[in-house]
Parts: sequence; structure tokens; C-alpha cells
Amino acid sequence: MGERHEMRWGGLAGIGAVVFAAAGRIVMGPMPQLTSPVGTVTMYLATHRTQIMWGTVLLAIGVALFLWFGATLSTAFRRADEAGDAPTVVLAGFILVSTLAFMAVSVFAGVTYAMTEYRALLLFAPAPYAAMTVVGTVTGVAIALTFAAIAVAIARTRVLPRWMALFAGTVAAVRLLAAFTLGITGGVLVPGGWLETYAPGILAALWVLTASGLLVRKRLPALRMRAPHIMGPRRA
Repeated sequence: MGERHEMRWGGLAGIGAVVFAAAGRIVMGPMPQLTSPVGTVTMYLATHRTQIMWGTVLLAIGVALFLWFGATLSTAFRRADEAGDAPTVVLAGFILVSTLAFMAVSVFAGVTYAMTEYRALLLFAPAPYAAMTVVGTVTGVAIALTFAAIAVAIARTRVLPRWMALFAGTVAAVRLLAAFTLGITGGVLVPGGWLETYAPGILAALWVLTASGLLVRKRLPALRMRAPHIMGPRRA
């Protein structure tokens, strides 16, 4: 019973991660793109200071819940595959992504606060804003690694349905391709744009929500059906 409740709480954490992340992003309002004029970035930071502060707090909560979800998912994989390396890589991936994301939102909040408190610094706002956009794009590589490890772990353990492995692999491929937009300086594929940022993000969020729903409903047959040599009596 305790194991089932642990999985359920991890699933709820995954749902909460998506909800808080989406709420934080909505609160922060429409953010300028990397190619936006200097005045657009400056005006956004100057007029959205309060929204950015609240939004980053919500995003930070979402990151913490995302890590909880990842730890639960890794535990489920480990219980079904005690000898494999995939569960360890999954956990390491969630830790890496969560660390990068938490640092990114914290630095963005700190830079915004400092520049709006000392208004003369707003003249230099486009530089750190562009840097944070690039950091978010590069972080996509870590996200791709994490979802690739998830796909391998599902294929080995069958903890989640097989189509969830294909779904995770698709998220990994799209996220990795999005990271290669770093060298693009214009158009719809520019870093920080809608296609580069939101399409991979929405796919990842849908995967997390689906996996979280399975955890909450305790639809993990691999954890209920252990191998005979583990659950059954030993034969002489």
C-alpha cells in the first residue's frame, strides 16, 4: 500500500509541475524574442517586473515538483529493472534538467529585479536577456537525453505502455532538433521563438501529464507482476 501511495504522490507532483509551469509562463506575459528590438526587451522588463517575479516563483515550484516526479519515475524503473543503468540515467537527467531550470529562472528573476531597481541598467537588458534565451535552448540537449533514457527504460521494463516509449523518443528527437536552432539568427526557428520553444515544451508537458495520470491511477503492471524468482518461493 505504501508503494502505491508513493507512486500516486509522484504522479500528482508531475501534474502539479505542468500546472505551475504553465501558470508561471502565463503570468509572465508575452516575452520578446531573441530578434526583438532593444526597446522591446527593455520595455518588457520595465513594465512586467511584478509579473516576472511571481512567474519565476511559480516556475521554481514547478521545477521542484518536476524533480519529485522524476525521482518517482526513476524508482518505478529501478524496481522493475534492478540491474540496468537506464533508471540511473533517468534520475540523473531529471536532476540535471531541474538544476539548469532552477538556476535559469533564479538568475532571470535576479537580473530583472536588479535592472528594474537601477533603471540605468535597462540599457544593457538585451544582453543578459539574449544569454538566458540561449541557455534555455542549450538546456534542450539535457531534456532530450532525459527523455531518450526514459524511452529506453520503458522498453526494458514495460513499467509504462510501449507507446509511451515511442512518445518519449519523439519528445527527445524534437527537443534535440530544437537545440540545433541555436545557429539560426532569424525567421520562425530563431531561438526563443514559438516553434523552437513551445512545440517541444507542449509535447514534453503532454508526456508528463500522461505518465502522471498512469502513476496516479496505479496502472503500472510491471510493478504488480514481479518475476517468480523474486516474489515466489525458492525451489530446492
